[in-house]
Amino acid sequence: MGQSDETWLFVPAKGKFLDKFEEIESEIIILDLEDSLAPEQKEEGLELAQKVIERFGKERTIYVRVNSGERLIFELQNLRNYEFDGYMIPKFENPDFLEEYEELLTGKKVIALVESIKGIFSLEKIASHPLVNILAFGGEDFCKEISMEAGEEATIYARNQLVMYAAFNGKTALDSISLEIRDMEIFAGQYQKSKRMGFNGKLLIHPNQARAVRKYREKFDKQRLQRIIDIYNDSKEAIVQIDGQVYEPPHIEKIKKYLQNFQGELLNGEKWAI
Repeated sequence: MGQSDETWLFVPAKGKFLDKFEEIESEIIILDLEDSLAPEQKEEGLELAQKVIERFGKERTIYVRVNSGERLIFELQNLRNYEFDGYMIPKFENPDFLEEYEELLTGKKVIALVESIKGIFSLEKIASHPLVNILAFGGEDFCKEISMEAGEEATIYARNQLVMYAAFNGKTALDSISLEIRDMEIFAGQYQKSKRMGFNGKLLIHPNQARAVRKYREKFDKQRLQRIIDIYNDSKEAIVQIDGQVYEPPHIEKIKKYLQNFQGELLNGEKWAI
């Protein structure tokens, strides 16, 4: 499984988004050549993606969401000699074609973006394929395929299936995007729901969401550290082993100071409820 709570941020391959690429605060960036670009923008988008990868590919974790259909092999061929982490392949329903393109995928990870009913019913085959490293759910397209009124309720079975097949095959599972980019209290609830369903993370579309995920991660870390303090205090011993790690008084004092500083940040900072 991948690291939990990494930030997976879509960034359109457009000049206004890429001009300040180095300032983007996300562990993982997905350069988008698909949905965020109109057909007439795709050639320029590919060129911009190449320039960004050439400059930052060795410094940042970068994936490229390529297009499906006729442009897929064209984009794979044009990106094959660049150093970056991998591809997100949309409209993913059958992994067999990966073997045909295996040479073009050498050294790259593959995120299978499952966005259809057929894709969900093909998860057993997709998740077990050795060239697929990560499973992601595309809820927007999935709901459109079911009906115009389909909402989150219509995705529960599909998302559960994706999580289970990913876990069974030891692969990372990413939940669909959220369109909430202003109210981070609402987004925090959505993100926590994804985590409780078993997803390792969630696809993001805005820097506000990436910051919210980092706050979620910080809060989780504080809870883990408080647990260490509680176990240590209850033990009445000077040296205690917790989760395979030895803790002595200097370690405990350092953790306590860190937690005190965090509480001060909460009191002086913005409201944050998870």
